Amino acid sequence: MFDIVTPSGNEKELLEKAIALGITNIMFLYQTKNSNELNEKRKKFGANVGILFKPKNISDAKKINEKLYLEADLIAATSQDDRIIRALCENPMIDVVFGTAASFGKDALDYRRSGMNAILANIMKDNKQSFAVSFSNILNESGSKRAKLLGREMQNIQLTRRKVPLIIASFAAKPEELRLPENLAAVLRVLGANYPQSKAATSTVIENIIKRKELRRSKEFVRPGVRIVQA
Repeated sequence: MFDIVTPSGNEKELLEKAIALGITNIMFLYQTKNSNELNEKRKKFGANVGILFKPKNISDAKKINEKLYLEADLIAATSQDDRIIRALCENPMIDVVFGTAASFGKDALDYRRSGMNAILANIMKDNKQSFAVSFSNILNESGSKRAKLLGREMQNIQLTRRKVPLIIASFAAKPEELRLPENLAAVLRVLGANYPQSKAATSTVIENIIKRKELRRSKEFVRPGVRIVQA
């Protein structure tokens, strides 16, 4: 079972809590564009490492180079700006888009302002991206704000569940924000995913992204679907 976390010098504490919860694989996300730093973290903690990408503008959303894409086991990007979200969905170097829904602002009469729509879901499908729900975003809200966020994430699941793989993870910054993978999967079902989707959302979807990266790093890789084999 996988989980995704965002440490800030507390990797050991997060690892200890993850082990206690039966999480077998953990992904550390860092806000860095230094591939050497990723490799150092990977060796130090023996865990998968990736990028937490928070672009400030449209131009920044397009600045992921291929070397960094290959070195990172996963690149997860988030924004609540509609134009930046569009740029992230159009960038094939982004593996996962999450956190598009805010807990503030008014909804339209006929739809919730969740940051996603059917057009973006189709673009994500073409770029082989996944859509993720951050449990910590929900956990750190309360009252009407949490209710609004849940409603918007529910709409996002309805828009994406038939087109792109779904992920739910704690995205925890602190050990107390970690949850059992089974509990996270149950939350995703409440939001509208079916049982197979919720089960894959904490396991095989993340695993497939990591395997795809490992394949791309191979010297035998030529392009998707083509690799060099020994005669």
